[in-house]
Amino acid sequence: MPMSSLKPLSPKAQAVFDHLTEGIEVGGARKIDNAKGLFMAVSIDRLTERHYSIAHNFIQNGDVMADPDMTFFKAEDGKVYACTFQQDSLAVYRIGLDITPEGVIEHENAREQRDQADFANGWMRNIADQQQLPCRFDEEESDV
Repeated sequence: MPMSSLKPLSPKAQAVFDHLTEGIEVGGARKIDNAKGLFMAVSIDRLTERHYSIAHNFIQNGDVMADPDMTFFKAEDGKVYACTFQQDSLAVYRIGLDITPEGVIEHENAREQRDQADFANGWMRNIADQQQLPCRFDEEESDV
């Protein structure tokens, strides 16, 4: 299945994604909390060479809860695609794209994947603003 049928992150959202994931080795992770309790920290994990997880988390009854947790795939051409969305407080787990580390698409729900890409575009903007990242969007810009 060609990647052309899928929706990548917008260029501005991808700039935030690239900033968040830069330098993380496979199996590695980082947490960014520039807002010191004002906003949720953002956690970034590199799952495979081309798969990443980005999450806001909170603790409830001793359990780590995703608020949300999304996985992404970075294609050979550098474009980033939303794959899954998890929101524990609502018992939501959705798969838009199931893709192997080699880039073979095993399952695609095109509508869900587009919805996740749209959400991720806005979420990357919020993360950049909340964590005061250097790749923030301008006030009047919208890239959703």
